[in-house]
Formats: sequence, structure tokens, C-alpha cells
Amino acid sequence: MNGAAYTGEWDTMPRLSLTILLATAIVMAGCTSTAYTPEPPTPTPTLAPPRTPTPTPAQAPANAPTSADQSAYDPNETMRAIFSDPGQTLDGLRLALADAVAANDASQVPIIVEMMRFTGAPVVMEEYRQALLSLTGQDFGIDPQAWNKAMEWLGPRRDQFPPPEEYLEWKANLLSLIDPRMAAFLTSVPGSERIDLTEVVWGGVLTDGIPDLQFAPTITPEEADYLVARDRVFGVSINGEHRAYPLRIMNPHEMANDWLGGEPIALAY
Repeated sequence: MNGAAYTGEWDTMPRLSLTILLATAIVMAGCTSTAYTPEPPTPTPTLAPPRTPTPTPAQAPANAPTSADQSAYDPNETMRAIFSDPGQTLDGLRLALADAVAANDASQVPIIVEMMRFTGAPVVMEEYRQALLSLTGQDFGIDPQAWNKAMEWLGPRRDQFPPPEEYLEWKANLLSLIDPRMAAFLTSVPGSERIDLTEVVWGGVLTDGIPDLQFAPTITPEEADYLVARDRVFGVSINGEHRAYPLRIMNPHEMANDWLGGEPIALAY
């Protein structure tokens, strides 16, 4: 499922409402996880070789309003202008992207890529495409795979594109619009400060949208007549106690919390 692309006449839609984001959250709540996972080694998308943005004059996105005075340019303000609340307008987005391009601000690249995750609207994706083309030299297109392609390209180059200093606050606000608990996870969980937050993305389901297994009952191998010889299981042995978790059981839950050999365990799939 690719976002919630608007299919009406875009010239009658002056606002980039967060309805797109929240509608996606509601629809995906009943689905299995769609968390971003890199494609397997074969086949892989053809990516351009690593490239460090050069300070050559950048071309502002088409139809962009005149950008603000660059002598007072603030990357944090531009980041918030790209998105901070549901009242965002298309003209406001264009102006923010024009400012970023005029300042050749590479710190906005992860911000733009992140926002691609939440829309399939062609008019918005085109603005993102042109800004990224100016800032990175890469054309990721506007098709449903554009976000995946941009994420895969950015992954090994994150050191070249560090986000603005107030990125944590911005990201916590963004994810809190889906679920306030996500913001708390980013800002209050011990050890979270060691995480590269540009690699944390919404998986497409609401918090606790996929129920985990909690101390599931067990049966003997002889009683497991629903399994066939080729079924895969996750085998765990702790302190002389052994247990097998069938893949077909784990698949819809993705995690099991249990006790084995006197130890608490968490099996994640």
C-alpha cells in the first residue's frame, strides 16, 4: 500500500493536510507490518556512485516562490517549514524547499526523504523530487518506489547529510501525530540517544498494532500434528530446556515473550 495518494484536481487543494498521514495510519492499523526492509542483494536497484554535493549554484524547484533572505537562513526553521503541523500549505512547502536549495543545505536531504514516506500525492512528490535533484544530483522520481530508492541511496551516505541540530524535536513531533507514545520513545527511553534517528522510520502500523505472543501454551512434538516435515521452526535451548516456535505461528505476531530455562526471553521475527 503506497500512502494515500490524492486523486482529485490538485489545483483545488491548497493545503497539504496531515489527513494523508493519518488516513494511512488508520488503514494500515489492520495490516501486517510494512516496515522498510532493504531489498535482497539480487536483484538490486542501480544506484549512482557516492557523490558529495558541490557548492555549485542550485536550481530552485519549478514554480517555487521567491526564497527568503539567505543571510538569515536557519536550517532548523527550514526543516520546520518543510513540515511541522497539519496546516502546511503547498506554497509554504515550495518556499521552504526553495530556501533549502538556494542555501545548498544538504541537512534537509534526510528531512525531504522522510516526508516522502507519508504521501503519494504527485504534486507534492514532484516538489520533493526537484529539491533532491538539486541537493544530491539524484533523480528518484515520483513513482511508488521513490521513497524506497531514496532511502537505499541515502543509507550509506548519511554522514554526508546530517540533519539539522533540532532534528530530534522535529521527528518526535512528526511521529507524535501518529501516536504520542512514539515521541516518548524517542525522547525518554534510556539509550535512545545512541540511535541514529534518521534510520528510525514508521513501520506502517499503529503502536501495538501487531499483537505479540505472551507466554503461549506448549504441546509435545507428537501433538503438533498441524506441522508438516518442511515447516520451519525457531529452536531455542536455555539451561537444558528446549522449545520450538513454528514460523507459521510467529509470522502474524512477529514477537514472542516467554520463559525458558528459568530465563525471560523475547523472540523477534
